[in-house]
Amino acid sequence: MNAKTSWVLGHRVSPVETGADFGLLSIVSPPLAEGPPPHYHNDAVELFLILEGRMDVMCDGQWRSLGAGESLVIPRGAVHTFRNPADTEVKWITTFAPRGFERFFQDFGVPAERERARESSLSDEMIQRVVADSASYGMILATPGQPTSPTPAP
Repeated sequence: MNAKTSWVLGHRVSPVETGADFGLLSIVSPPLAEGPPPHYHNDAVELFLILEGRMDVMCDGQWRSLGAGESLVIPRGAVHTFRNPADTEVKWITTFAPRGFERFFQDFGVPAERERARESSLSDEMIQRVVADSASYGMILATPGQPTSPTPAP
């Protein structure tokens, strides 16, 4: 995976090579940034660890506010999303196990050095690509009326 920083859906993402069975990303969420649509992963557990600032994380319909030093594990199959509700940026780390979901960030990332990269990462065209293709990366978008935790695949 190319270890360059990119903008993914309005968040600055820097992959960290672990050489292990889990993926790790360092992320900066700008002020008032929204996360992706509510979704789940049948094939991975995800962890949010806040380094600086405060971020809201929703898991199975329950919102939780996390501050620096706090973390939350998202179980396999749990519907989740996040947002930065503050007027300051949030620095955080996400990990997922097993590894593999890092391809999503590589394939949907806009190189940070590109002019207007953040705006491009939030363009209608990019959002349509994510909605159309996210399931092939193991990110299953929740649909209205769907139970908050679908049964994970075996």
